[in-house]
Amino acid sequence: MYGICIIFLESSTLSTPMTTNESGQVLPRVYLIDDDPVATFLLVDLVESVDLPYVVFESAVKFLEQATADLQGCIVSDLRMPGMSGLELQDELHNRGVNLPIIFISAYAEVHLVVRAMRGGALDFFQKPFPSQPLIERIQQGLRIDKERAELQSRNRDIGERIAQLTPREKEVLQGIFEGKLTKVIADELGIGVRTAETYRQLIMQKLQAGSIAELVRIVVEAMPGQRSAVQ
Repeated sequence: MYGICIIFLESSTLSTPMTTNESGQVLPRVYLIDDDPVATFLLVDLVESVDLPYVVFESAVKFLEQATADLQGCIVSDLRMPGMSGLELQDELHNRGVNLPIIFISAYAEVHLVVRAMRGGALDFFQKPFPSQPLIERIQQGLRIDKERAELQSRNRDIGERIAQLTPREKEVLQGIFEGKLTKVIADELGIGVRTAETYRQLIMQKLQAGSIAELVRIVVEAMPGQRSAVQ
């Protein structure tokens, strides 16, 4: 589970849009969530110093109005805020399937709060006044983590779509391969010739872009973790 980086800015910056690309996908941003204008100003100054794109929110509630599972980036959030705390925000994001890395900042770094935040998947926890260099390094790490997550999800979606496009017979053969059965066994069970089963195997490997049986199984496992069947 990933952490969250959240920072909030003063009201004059709250209208900053969550920019999208030509396909309508929200571009990666550092989401700053804090009700303290001074802390927000310092956070904005920090991310601007390394040219990181950002969006500012004065409360967790405001951020949640735009938070969707397809958001990309990192959150930097205050812990204590009116209306909804940072920890409550963390819980709600988990409930919504929003897995952005989160970094908490707070003037009140009680041990039990830090432990709860970290056990909930936070990337880090900084006490105010926060150290600039360590915080910016964590934010950059959070952005890298989320980029890798987004790329993996995109790849797995692509593989899932390719598996869905296999013919019913190809899916049966793939299931046999996934279960570790020999080609002869698969052929006998399906009532087809061994050569026909081998042809299906080659077609499946081409469609899923696998160079070997080991890679084929790995691709299926990565695309559908926890599945006992290759074609569910």
